[in-house]
Amino acid sequence: MKFPKMLFLASAVAAGALSAPAFDFCGGRGPDAVTLDGKPAGAAVSIDAEGRVFLQTSSLASKVELLWNVDLSDVRKIYGGDWERTYGSSGWHNPSVRRPLPWYCLVNGADRTDGYGVEVQPAAFAAWYAGTDSLRLVLDVRAGRRPVRLGGRKLEVCRIVARKGLAGESAFEAGRAFCRTMCPNPRLPKEPVYGYNDWYCAYGRNSADSFLADFAEIVKLCDGLENRPFAVVDDGWQLSAERCGDVGGVKNEDQWGGVNAAWKMPMDEFCRRIKEMGARPGLWYRPFYDCESAVNRKNGMDPTSPRVEKQIRGDMARFKKWGMELVKIDFITHDWSKRWNFGSQAYPSPLDVVSIDWQDDSRTAAETVRGLYRTMREAAGDGMYIIGCNAIDHFAAGLFELQRVGDDTSGREWGRTRKMGPNALAARSIHNNIFYFNDGDCVGLTRKGAIPWRRNAQWLDLVARSGTSLFVSWKRELLDDTVRDAMREAFRLASRPQKTGEPLDWMQTKRSARWRFETGEKRYDWGGKAK
Repeated sequence: MKFPKMLFLASAVAAGALSAPAFDFCGGRGPDAVTLDGKPAGAAVSIDAEGRVFLQTSSLASKVELLWNVDLSDVRKIYGGDWERTYGSSGWHNPSVRRPLPWYCLVNGADRTDGYGVEVQPAAFAAWYAGTDSLRLVLDVRAGRRPVRLGGRKLEVCRIVARKGLAGESAFEAGRAFCRTMCPNPRLPKEPVYGYNDWYCAYGRNSADSFLADFAEIVKLCDGLENRPFAVVDDGWQLSAERCGDVGGVKNEDQWGGVNAAWKMPMDEFCRRIKEMGARPGLWYRPFYDCESAVNRKNGMDPTSPRVEKQIRGDMARFKKWGMELVKIDFITHDWSKRWNFGSQAYPSPLDVVSIDWQDDSRTAAETVRGLYRTMREAAGDGMYIIGCNAIDHFAAGLFELQRVGDDTSGREWGRTRKMGPNALAARSIHNNIFYFNDGDCVGLTRKGAIPWRRNAQWLDLVARSGTSLFVSWKRELLDDTVRDAMREAFRLASRPQKTGEPLDWMQTKRSARWRFETGEKRYDWGGKAK
């Protein structure tokens, strides 16, 4: 292999070769070119001995680019991150200098897999480009769609990390080792998280009475399990923006403080009822959406507005007072960008689709969005877990205990579950219990016959054995003896710590069918074409 010579701190420390931090990227030399907005950066950009990139300028700034001339001609395949969750097409691909690789990339050759990336919690949206003769890192430091105005402030933009793969280790092993370097301080749940979520069997048409009746049947299948299940009520309980006119003009701070006429039950009572069942209550929450923000619904919201942080703190305090132990935080990229699935768009950064000017242009967009995630974390405290859903991946890592790693599965259409579910679990398997605890989304059924049981049974089995979070969405009348037996066993597996399942064919297909678990290897049949 003609990989660039590199020494990676994690590997060296493990071998006892280093006693102090060091940064040695591409043979210990700095980038061959550093530009700021297309011009030589000069003293405005610096890199210290630990790989930290700094930007200090009194001028407006949009993008920092670092280029290394390296020989990657022997590279066979490249694996890249995603800006937020996956959308059914993540995985390995042929090298392409035009393809942005958000946050990091794995570079696979004949004898090993190397990793290049930035540590989690950066102050820029970072994308790598890997060609046969170069590595390029683009750091988008804009404040929304406008250049940032640092005013001479010295900004730590990111920390570059790299890892030289070991001979004989699989790409999966190399990827997980590299992820540990990018996220040295994860925040993980104390025990595996599993249970019930009503979205894919109710789709918002829920009431407290129906939820509790359905969950009562599910919780019976968890009898005897020391680690107790969660009961998460999804969208449908709150005073929604669409219903504001019906309740006399609800203010934004009230939307998440009351329940609608269909749900009926006060949420503190709901929490008490769930705990009486020996389970743990949780809810769905959309923090950037409220009754007052017409612009939010049309063009996206301004996350720099001071009232956004104030609203989040108030909402989270209320949820804690009710007794919630988990909050699923959703739409937190969509509501400021009005865009889904950046991975399939011809944009190098999510900031290219921002359609309104943000008030505060003294902070980078990454600082702003990351700051709101930190607000959510601080407001939740240690008593509530957070599931990031539609969350920026490298900002969620280290702050949220769980992360929805793929787009929605389905309780109505097997094709959607087939596309999203297996791809998310395989493509993000290297993150599990390193960045956060993976949530591959639910095993759901809306009505009898909507999805053949032989399909859902396989999806249930994979999630239960994968060492990730398992949630089911299932009405009580759809639970026959076969389903009950399968779910009982799935909950037993999902309730205890397990080694992360390894997708054995993830370099050949977007929907891995061959897996290695603690209990041995299994093969699944997802139907349709293999890729």
